Amino acid sequence: MSDRDTYRDTLLYALAIAGSERELAEQLRVTVPEVKNWLDGVDAIPDRIFQAALDVVIGASRQAIRRSRGMLERIAR
Repeated sequence: MSDRDTYRDTLLYALAIAGSERELAEQLRVTVPEVKNWLDGVDAIPDRIFQAALDVVIGASRQAIRRSRGMLERIAR
């Protein structure tokens, strides 16, 4: 797995925890179009955004993690 894949997977997990692109964008202090471009592979994910996404994942509550599993299952389909 490349760093690019790791960054994207981490951002996707942070999205599932946040619950929406808008909420993740707010937590990362970026715009929704930036989040979409990173998730779609249009733009490379900056290191600072990867680190911020890790913070979202690490700081997630148990409830947010449980909720994220359902979202991740829907995305995988």
